[in-house]
Amino acid sequence: MKSEMKPIITAALCLAVLAGCSSGENLPDANAGKCSPDFTATIGGVQTRAFDSSWEAGDEIGISGGSYTNVCHLTKEGDGRFTVKTPGSEIYFQDEGEVTFTAYYPWNSLETAEAISADTWAQAHQKSFDFLWAQASGKKAAPQVAFTFAHRMTKVVLSVKPGNGVGYDEVKAALLSLEEFRHKGTFNITDGSTSVDDATTAMWEFAGNENAHYNAPAIFNDTEGMVTFPLIFFPQEFDEPLPFFAKLAGGQTLKAEIDFTAANREKDGVTAKNEWVAGRRYNLTVTLHKTGITLDNCSIMPWEEVNGGNIDAEQ
Repeated sequence: MKSEMKPIITAALCLAVLAGCSSGENLPDANAGKCSPDFTATIGGVQTRAFDSSWEAGDEIGISGGSYTNVCHLTKEGDGRFTVKTPGSEIYFQDEGEVTFTAYYPWNSLETAEAISADTWAQAHQKSFDFLWAQASGKKAAPQVAFTFAHRMTKVVLSVKPGNGVGYDEVKAALLSLEEFRHKGTFNITDGSTSVDDATTAMWEFAGNENAHYNAPAIFNDTEGMVTFPLIFFPQEFDEPLPFFAKLAGGQTLKAEIDFTAANREKDGVTAKNEWVAGRRYNLTVTLHKTGITLDNCSIMPWEEVNGGNIDAEQ
């Protein structure tokens, strides 16, 4: 998929099955009379992809239902029209009864497993763990099965800019890290649930890391003097605020703590917790000063975005 970042204003994708099943014409003899769905993917009527803003040629999803399990479908042209990847593996309605289908993105072979494992330290490969899941029903007499995909992960977008005594070049060169979250977990393709391992992160650098696989995508806004880092994580709760560090080229290390309770209060009211909620995007503005860090505007936006506020980091 293309890695360009654009504001995401929709939290769900629609996958529609549009097939005429009035006859068995043009089907192989073994499949005569069966209904073969035609899969397309749309957001608000515009064909698009799951990861950010548009499908890319070769993107794959997995569909299960009835006697079919994890059948890979791909969009050959990147136009949102999906066909079975392996000829002979087409999905058909086997009888007149209703069938419940599930679908997920991105497709994984899995073999006998039902869950995909991921390590979110590897932010350079976000599209491999930007998990989506949907469920819908259909039958031969009404084969238009509409899947509404929902994001099962959490997105945290940090926009970092210079403050007092710090230049834009220093922001671009800073080593940025986040601690005390669980970075490994699994995504279950059967019900769309996620789970996290017990181990927590210590001093993981998502910008300036010597291991290129760990560096998050960076969007440089030279006009505003700001660098934006979109991060994707497993949903989880926290007992304490998360430590955030910025190490400047001169060796000075700035620190701040990030608590998501106030941001979640926009949606959850008095029940809000310090947590990353599935399907939410948390936007935070981080200002680096020689004397510390400020955090501002932590908000929720679609996916479902959350304003996280401004962050001030201090030495």
